[in-house]
Amino acid sequence: MAPAQTRIAEPRARSLSPPPVERLRKFRHIGYAAWFIASLKKLAEKNQGNRPSSVFLFGIILKEIVAALHRIYLNPSGNIYPVLADIISPKAYDLTNLLRGRTNERETQVMIQELQYVVENLVYHMTEIMPSTGVLGTHRKSAVYELIKDGKRFPDGYFWQVELDRLQFTENGRTASVGDLLYEGFLLIVGIYISRSLITTLLMKPVDYGLSSQQLSDIAERNLKILATTLLYLVRRVSGSRGRAMMPMPSEISKYLYTDEEMRPVYGKMAKSFNYAEGLLREWGQEYMKRLRAAPVPN
Repeated sequence: MAPAQTRIAEPRARSLSPPPVERLRKFRHIGYAAWFIASLKKLAEKNQGNRPSSVFLFGIILKEIVAALHRIYLNPSGNIYPVLADIISPKAYDLTNLLRGRTNERETQVMIQELQYVVENLVYHMTEIMPSTGVLGTHRKSAVYELIKDGKRFPDGYFWQVELDRLQFTENGRTASVGDLLYEGFLLIVGIYISRSLITTLLMKPVDYGLSSQQLSDIAERNLKILATTLLYLVRRVSGSRGRAMMPMPSEISKYLYTDEEMRPVYGKMAKSFNYAEGLLREWGQEYMKRLRAAPVPN
């Protein structure tokens, strides 16, 4: 899809692709996740007589979406993994020096440009994802279509409280008005594409979810914390209609991230990148919702 602004963030030529063994480990991890989800589905089908709960089945669908996104995000030959690899490589800058006032003007500029590159490219390439088929497809049998349907009861603990405050639910705790309001569906899509499939998985638990097969350096861990906080700030910005107050920091994960006060020196220099990324996300999310809602009913 066309970007929201004329300035397009193009990936840099340099790419830190992992060696062959690392690639094998990464795809093996993704394969295990896919196998686990398939096993759950087969178990549910086998025990149809026991009628597994709709919440359990919907939980499998949500896991399918996350697994599909991880296959894209962790693909060494794709556009997203090399961007993430930049900030966890042995040669990466320690971006937390931006918070400590330990950089001179030149170093600050270089590090801010690095973070701008990462944020803009991650969002740009993520918003290229809008297939017509498959788990993430814009058709009525896709997992993403199930995500935005009314009447869904999400697993306990899926949402942060600040998200619950922005969504509508029935008395039984099922989603309501998602099909009528572009905003609510947009929030659900951004929530699973960025909040669940990037922030709380790959960035906050990089070894568990396959971003790295070994323990990261202290600098790499701090850089991921900076990136997770920055991307969450972007999610908070777009998780409300224009002119509405920004979504607060989710208390459920705040202790694992930097505070807004700590990040103030960074956010003040990222305004153009935030505006660019927000424009892309809003245009992409609206188009995604429109295509899903316009999907023909299967015969």
